[in-house]
Amino acid sequence: MAFRVLLACGVVISIAACNPFGGGEFSCTTNDQCGAGGMCTNSFCSFMDPSCMSGYRYGELSGGLSNKCVGDEPNDGGVDSKLFMDAHLAQDGVYCYGTGFGAACFLAPPTGAVNLTPQTIMTDTSNMCSTTVMGNPAWCVITGADITVAAGTVNAIGGKPLVLVATNTITVTGTIDVSSKRGGQIGAGSVAVGNVLCDPGTVGGNNSGGAGGSFGSAGKVGGNAGGETAGAVMPTNVMRGGCPGQDGKTGTVGQKGLGGGVVYLAAGTMISVAGTINASGAGATPGVTGSAGGGGGGSGGLIGLDAPLVSMTGAFIFANGGGGAEGSGLTTMGMFGGESINGAAAQGGGGLSASGGDGGDGGTSAAAGAGQNGTNGGGGGGGGAGAIRLFQAASITGAGTVSPAAS
Repeated sequence: MAFRVLLACGVVISIAACNPFGGGEFSCTTNDQCGAGGMCTNSFCSFMDPSCMSGYRYGELSGGLSNKCVGDEPNDGGVDSKLFMDAHLAQDGVYCYGTGFGAACFLAPPTGAVNLTPQTIMTDTSNMCSTTVMGNPAWCVITGADITVAAGTVNAIGGKPLVLVATNTITVTGTIDVSSKRGGQIGAGSVAVGNVLCDPGTVGGNNSGGAGGSFGSAGKVGGNAGGETAGAVMPTNVMRGGCPGQDGKTGTVGQKGLGGGVVYLAAGTMISVAGTINASGAGATPGVTGSAGGGGGGSGGLIGLDAPLVSMTGAFIFANGGGGAEGSGLTTMGMFGGESINGAAAQGGGGLSASGGDGGDGGTSAAAGAGQNGTNGGGGGGGGAGAIRLFQAASITGAGTVSPAAS
């Protein structure tokens, strides 16, 4: 993985002499002079910006460097202004990893072998999350020279995305699970109900099923006249999770499924997956009584794979949508929406209520299914697929299931 090392001054002299770029409008000497989230870089304040390779951009009071990305400084021939690629240097500097959704930067490269055994990681509070990431990004970053996910399941929940950074290799022999599940876990970084990062769609009429959530692809409409329609597809070039579906309407209605979470793996040489990475959305709950609409399935979340080589051996990498739930009859409850297993489409609920509409299947590389009309409650729409983003490597090599297709 290409990463950058920005060298600090090698001798103890004045800040003005140390700075090769001239006297800016404000020169700093320590990070705390730059305020919350700021970093003093080459005597000027820089701030997090995921569009920059280094993850940082100089502020407006940085003289000739104002608004430039850290790492794009002009080269005056001195060591302080040079950009080093793919070089581990035993000097003070800034080591940045990740070319996709934003870089995680450190004052020293991560070291040691990390073995993630079966556990649940709360990304907001876990002591496994590095405290040395510069700029304190809103991610849980687990670092090492090599990272192995052992047999069994590592579940990640919480508001922050899960990020694994290895200077060498990441090997997944077990399961990384950032999916959301009906009545259970909410995957790490899943976008909350009502968040501006999700388009809620339109509200349906009486007895309609809820629409599925949209993210990497569109969720589908709920059943019955005036059924709720899904929101717009959202960008997948930022580190965020999937979107929830919609609740059904009228009576004791079905509840929406939540969107899948987000996990980003960045490795210097290779990512090898012989197990499972799951960021799928949750299935919805059915209409219960009173001709109630079923809930719409949650969209899939986001998986980022960032390494020169990404390989898989009989593995499952998927971020599929959750199934929409069946609508109810007047007194007969419908069937729950399904959830994706080993990359297969999550099935929509159906078959319990003769007069309730069936729910739609969740999206994969194929489109999600619409909720069906019912004499009483309409079925919920399937959640749209999330996204699998690939950086550096041109493709995923080897055999296995990838759903939706990596892009």
